[in-house]
Parts: sequence; structure tokens; C-alpha cells
Amino acid sequence: MHVTWALQAAASLIAVLALVLLAGRAMRLRGLAPGADPHALRLTASVALDSRRRLHMVQAPGGAVLLLTGGATDQMLAWPIARAGPPEP
Repeated sequence: MHVTWALQAAASLIAVLALVLLAGRAMRLRGLAPGADPHALRLTASVALDSRRRLHMVQAPGGAVLLLTGGATDQMLAWPIARAGPPEP
């Protein structure tokens, strides 16, 4: 009796989760749910340098920046943007 109850509960949980995921996908396809903002910042990588300092790479629509945080002062370094076209000699 307890085994069938547990199986029924697990199957019900899986069914509800599947319905929620399908509803979310259907809303995104119809344009009813917000998608990813193309103008948003995105954290692409983060590395711990030591116990206090971290190096973060943040993508922005115009390029990327490196952020050094956790020290006496936080610093931001621009990441070089690749040029379109042939490399210069």
C-alpha cells in the first residue's frame, strides 16, 4: 500500500512539473512571457584569485569588461573587442 502511494505521489509530481515547463515554453513561444533582455549585462566568468579578491568577466551589448573586486579598490578593465575584417600586418 505504501509503495503504490509513493509511486502515485512521484508520478503526480512529475506530471505537475512537466505541465509547468510546457506552459512556460508555450507562453514564451506566444510572446506572453518575457524573454532574455538583449540589453542586459551577463556574467560570463568568475574566478577567485584569493580569499578576498575575485575576477569577473561581464558581457555588455557593446563589448565586455573585466572587474576586479574585493581588494582595497574595485577596478574595471575594458576587454579588447575583435575587429571585423582581416588582421593588420
